[in-house]
Amino acid sequence: MSHVIKEATCQQALAALGDRDSVVIDVRCQEEYALYGQIAGAHLIPWKLIRDDALVDNQHFHRELENAVSNCKGMGAFKLYFICGSGNRSCDAAECALDMLGDDGYEVYNVVGGIEEWVCSGLPTSPAALSA
Repeated sequence: MSHVIKEATCQQALAALGDRDSVVIDVRCQEEYALYGQIAGAHLIPWKLIRDDALVDNQHFHRELENAVSNCKGMGAFKLYFICGSGNRSCDAAECALDMLGDDGYEVYNVVGGIEEWVCSGLPTSPAALSA
């Protein structure tokens, strides 16, 4: 079976937060959480990190993603929704997930418009505190 990245709206991602067979992955860096807040129920796994004013790869992304989906693997079909600031990094992270997870009965979605669209649509976020 060949997998492709599908598109999802913010409203579809919000609905997925309550589904047992869905995982929402927020790939924004921690500094961005302070701007727009967190999506309650989403797994916060940064795709990139800010180090010395530059974006660098999160070396733990694969392990953290594997942990986030471990409860879904083996229980049949499941869905992964990736969201970032505007929809670009989440597409890269979704592509990585396709490569990493292989052919394991899942669907991968990129949330179009990212957190910017989420907030503009009036969908809920909660305040986020930066780690010290």
